[in-house]
Amino acid sequence: MAKGLQAAFDTSGWSAGLDRLLGPARVSLARSMAVAGGEVLRDEAKVRAPRSGQGAVGEFGPRIPLAETIYLAFRERYSGDKEVKYAVTWNKRKAPHGHLVEFGHWQIYPVIKKADGTYVTDKRRKLATPKWVPASPFLRPAYEAASPRAQAAMIQRGRQRLPELLAGRGVNDDT
Repeated sequence: MAKGLQAAFDTSGWSAGLDRLLGPARVSLARSMAVAGGEVLRDEAKVRAPRSGQGAVGEFGPRIPLAETIYLAFRERYSGDKEVKYAVTWNKRKAPHGHLVEFGHWQIYPVIKKADGTYVTDKRRKLATPKWVPASPFLRPAYEAASPRAQAAMIQRGRQRLPELLAGRGVNDDT
């Protein structure tokens, strides 16, 4: 992904409170903040993702516009007491072509426009010369454009959530 975001924050107003949080409350704060930032990144990715494909029929049925398949997912396998991870990604079952759009690909079969305006890949024959289809990235540009807003949303959510947790309210509410 893009270069890491580097910024300095004045934490003097809330770092003492953060040091008092332990166990589930600390994880709850981290998850709440991560969700707030992840939602900003997810929404930006949805805006930037291609919306073509409506009405197209792929190998597995009607193709859903890629933007409609983007979601924020908790990465339980990579998270723990010291770190929580979320991913902004697309549903690979609903949009198996997402990686082709994000990274580009070699087109080896002809694509035919049907009378109804939809497109279909003709896998009965190969192109004489494969054609490079350039990437139309949406995740990386979304990250680069929305990182400052995501970081601000995370800090805002942390400032809201920390007093609640210090008061013993909503430890299991991660949003």
